[in-house]
Amino acid sequence: MSKFRILEIAHDHPAWTTGGTEHVAQDLARGLDARDGVAARLLVAATSLQRPGAAPGSLQAIGEDFVLCTGRYDRFSMLREDGTDWLEGLGQVLEITRPDLVHLHGLDRLGAEILPAIRRMRPRARIVLTLHDYQLICPGDGLLLTRPEGMRCPGMDADRCRNCFPEIEQARHALRRAHLQALLDCVDLFIAPSTFLKDRFVDWGLAESRIRVVPNAVVQAGISWDSPAPRARRDRFAYFGNILPHKGVLVLLEAAARLRETDSTLRVNFHGGLGWAEQDFRGAFKAGLTAAGQIAQHLGPYDRGDLPNLLARTDWVVMPSLWWENAPLVILEARAAGIPVICSGVGGMAELVRDGIDGLHVPPGDAAALVETMVRAATEPGLWERLAAAPVAPVSHEAFVSTHLDLFNALFNRVAA
Repeated sequence: MSKFRILEIAHDHPAWTTGGTEHVAQDLARGLDARDGVAARLLVAATSLQRPGAAPGSLQAIGEDFVLCTGRYDRFSMLREDGTDWLEGLGQVLEITRPDLVHLHGLDRLGAEILPAIRRMRPRARIVLTLHDYQLICPGDGLLLTRPEGMRCPGMDADRCRNCFPEIEQARHALRRAHLQALLDCVDLFIAPSTFLKDRFVDWGLAESRIRVVPNAVVQAGISWDSPAPRARRDRFAYFGNILPHKGVLVLLEAAARLRETDSTLRVNFHGGLGWAEQDFRGAFKAGLTAAGQIAQHLGPYDRGDLPNLLARTDWVVMPSLWWENAPLVILEARAAGIPVICSGVGGMAELVRDGIDGLHVPPGDAAALVETMVRAATEPGLWERLAAAPVAPVSHEAFVSTHLDLFNALFNRVAA
């Protein structure tokens, strides 16, 4: 009996980035491949930053994973600008793997036209797309934040988008949406990690019947979580993730600076890199660290394997994001380690963290409210113990793989019939 052949595709590789999407894609590919009757491989995209000197469209490898080198990509249209050379490399991968099902984890860097290309090259293969972010909806890096105000946008509308991008004609915004939705007709099934994200795409125009909600796995494959270290006072706070404006790190630094005046023992550690952050933001982040003094410390990027040890030295994980988020892995990781989360009470964060049950909500962008919540977290007797002990229903890696495989089998059998 032949194996069920699956090709997972992501826009980057865990070896080059700390993003959660890439880890989800690789873990899923490995987990599927380990199942009886399944053969799964991973294809990732790379630019000249990861593969200097590589010609656009060339096919390479990193370990057991395929690497398709890409060139110019237009972030507004989500289409390629480097010709059609990449089609040859894609065709080689499809010829080698001969997938019955192709599962994409986003279209960034790959280009939305990869969907009809796959359909043309493998007409009988089923195509699944996991919606990890809002890039299809929002041309502003998928953040759904208005420009220049930085307010959370309820969703894409040609008039609303024109306000953020006045240099782009209104008709182009409408055309962008229509073109992307036409390309998405190639997709047989969409997966959303959160109900909040699913609802945003339904509002945008995708049929609700085409989307399945599959929560991300809480426990990462091959990682065991240490129990938080016992402490008399739970006043060790930490941020984990990319250091970027929309993540609300400047709000957390402002809160730390205010706390410096009243509680010199409290600590806030920032774990993550600045990546491609602009110079103005880098300067603001540095100034914020200076203002916070001994309260705040930037410890830089961390490796995935370091996370259990770092979390074991943390009492509270803080996620003060200004944007909606989707299903942040750091929240799931914190809960797996038995650590309560303080987060902005909006979007995908509010879906994962229950205010007063297993974490605390704060209004996004409100440093004063964050100070009040952090003081309460550090001083209220029994609060940490109660929130940390709240029951959670973690999605194990094995269950995550099984859920996907069940969906894939059902889709393949239904369409084939």
